Amino acid sequence: MLGEAAAGSTGPSCAPAVSLPVLPRCLALLPAAAAVALACAGAAAAAEPAAVPALRMERALGASRAPVPAEGLSFARARSVTGNAQEELHLEGEAEVRTRGAVLRGDRIRYDFADDLLRVRGNARIFRDGALFTGPELDFRIEAQTGTMPQARFSYAPLNARGQADRLQFLGPELTRLLGAEYTTCTPEDRAWWVRAERLDIDRVEEVGSARNARLYFMDVPIFASPLFEFPLGERRRSGVLTPSFGINSRLGWETTVPLYWDIAPNRDATFEPRFMARRGVLLQNQFRYLDPTYRGQLQYNVIGDDRGYGGTRDLISAQHVWAGRSGLGAGLNFNRVSDDRYFVDFGRNIVEGSTSVLPQEAYVSYAQPYWNTALRVTRNQTLQDPLAPVVKPYERVPQYTLGASRLDWRGFDVALGMDAIRFEHPRLEDGARVVVNPSVAYPLLAPGWFVVPRLQWHATRYQLDPAFRPGATQRSRDLPIASLDSGLVFERTGTWGGRAATQTLEPRLFYSLIPYRQQNDLPNFDSALADFNFAQLFNENVFVGSDRIGEANQMTAALVTRILDGASGTERLRAAIGQRFYFGSQRVALPGGSGLREDRASDLLLGLNGQLAQGWVLDLAVQHATAQKSVVRATAGVRYQPRPASVLSLAYRYKLNELQQYDIAGQWPLSNRWYGLMRANYSQRDRRWVEVLGGFEYKADCWVLRFTAQRFATAAQTATTQVFFAIELNGLGSVGSSPVEQLRRNIPGYQLVNPPPRQPGRFETYE
Repeated sequence: MLGEAAAGSTGPSCAPAVSLPVLPRCLALLPAAAAVALACAGAAAAAEPAAVPALRMERALGASRAPVPAEGLSFARARSVTGNAQEELHLEGEAEVRTRGAVLRGDRIRYDFADDLLRVRGNARIFRDGALFTGPELDFRIEAQTGTMPQARFSYAPLNARGQADRLQFLGPELTRLLGAEYTTCTPEDRAWWVRAERLDIDRVEEVGSARNARLYFMDVPIFASPLFEFPLGERRRSGVLTPSFGINSRLGWETTVPLYWDIAPNRDATFEPRFMARRGVLLQNQFRYLDPTYRGQLQYNVIGDDRGYGGTRDLISAQHVWAGRSGLGAGLNFNRVSDDRYFVDFGRNIVEGSTSVLPQEAYVSYAQPYWNTALRVTRNQTLQDPLAPVVKPYERVPQYTLGASRLDWRGFDVALGMDAIRFEHPRLEDGARVVVNPSVAYPLLAPGWFVVPRLQWHATRYQLDPAFRPGATQRSRDLPIASLDSGLVFERTGTWGGRAATQTLEPRLFYSLIPYRQQNDLPNFDSALADFNFAQLFNENVFVGSDRIGEANQMTAALVTRILDGASGTERLRAAIGQRFYFGSQRVALPGGSGLREDRASDLLLGLNGQLAQGWVLDLAVQHATAQKSVVRATAGVRYQPRPASVLSLAYRYKLNELQQYDIAGQWPLSNRWYGLMRANYSQRDRRWVEVLGGFEYKADCWVLRFTAQRFATAAQTATTQVFFAIELNGLGSVGSSPVEQLRRNIPGYQLVNPPPRQPGRFETYE
């Protein structure tokens, strides 16, 4: 290397870093047969020592590294180096040149100074930014980053892509052109698909490949041809026709969707999706999205001019907008409307969309500062009715004014104020207005291993009611003090769990609340309901949600939690909890109709266990046990086994006394080296019907995947929809058909792609 080459010289030795003009003057000092390594920087580096730069903090390694010099050869080595200062440099035997992020290799390399041209002959090879090109020879200009290579082969590791070309042209640092090209992500042993084109341009700035007069071959059969064909090389958006989808739906018949995408600007786009349905017609689906530093939102309008199965025009309008000014002022809009009650039943693609019953229609203006915020909101809704299972339309709030303020650790106190004033309207129920003022103060006492938090509240409520429902008694009021005391201990010990270091905690907690009784039977009920009984509600003073009912309380909650924390990362691996509430007084406040009253001196017992029991095993268990009746009121139990990627089985059971009893099983499991089975079944024992059933398979080849699923789900009380998904996905190119991936992710807990996209290379991984 360089040290060996200069050892026998009596004159000045070559500096470790020299510029290209200095390079020829050093050649006379090097034996012709010696291997050499020459680094090139600025000419000043050879004349005087460079100053040592000072260290400074960086958030990412190399994030602010200096740019590579634009001129000159950076590094060269070979078995033999000859040449002169005015004309050319010859590298013979394992020749290599590194320049401006590119590495060039070959049997022989000649550099012409006048033309700035590298001529590589014999086993030519160039590597830059993760792309490798090989061929018999290469001509390459360093400064312009241009050149040609005949009979070239190429590969791009970040996408597992490869190909070949009759002639390859480098048209700059970011653009490469291939003439007579083939492109694929398949291995050389498995040419399942490829794109053949007269011309193929690879643009790494736009992250797109553009092919002229292209044909797509699958299993040696041409399945697509186009004079212009583009495919992505990254995540960058661009206008054009997205992958069409097709499928079968029991309510719609054969359906095909052809999405047209318009990349208006980096922060604006629009999608037009004509959805052709054999039994219904054409549903035009349109969406416009926008994003700016202070606001964002989307507009959607779907319309079918003549639904042959319904008889008439049907449409959907949806608009969402959020604006947040830098001064704290904000505003928002969320408006949704459909033409009829059965729109989602007919056109919904899954059970969640198909069972939509309430569409919000609201707008608000807000203002926020560090310790307080306020908002004015109007909330209406469109309630969709199923004649066999009608729902009660929620109250509309026209308008609602809220004010919230809080200050933590103000001289040791946490103080807060909540206030709202609402005008409630309903087409068939009682109208009215309500004002609630709720100040509170707490004094937390905190220390390692324990905490005590006393808290006091005052809940003041005023009503102005509809005289048509309450002649002569339109005003009502209620004032209530609320007190609570929260306390707990935290014990820890170290140990092992599953053979790894772990920390176990033991956390007992007591919560006492006191609320005096107020007669509330003469108050309306606009938004109150009995709170769902769970661990979070155990530590809430009021057993009701909403502000129309506040239950009397003289009660104590006792709970015990233990957790297993990973010793290295602190991640929670297992949690077990038990809790119960004990009552020292009666319950006289009830919802209209008398619901919400209790008679027992103790609440139901809550038990929970969730986490990773062992490698690949995850458990989730929650039980509500009625101690007086000695029976289970509600239970949820689920177990999931996932020993490796794309292999998961789950079993779940959900039960609620007199309301719900469902069994759920789902899985994605390899049937062989390439075949994977897919299934999900949800059965309601109480209704004696299947709520949702899905089955299918995936076939994973080296560079493509086949997915086929059939799904049936309930969309109304006695209505179900069956649909079929079929898609072939060519890795790195796109898919044909209706991809069921989103349905699989929603239906199968832990589902994973059998062909995950290649990991994006790190900053220093595209270096050879």
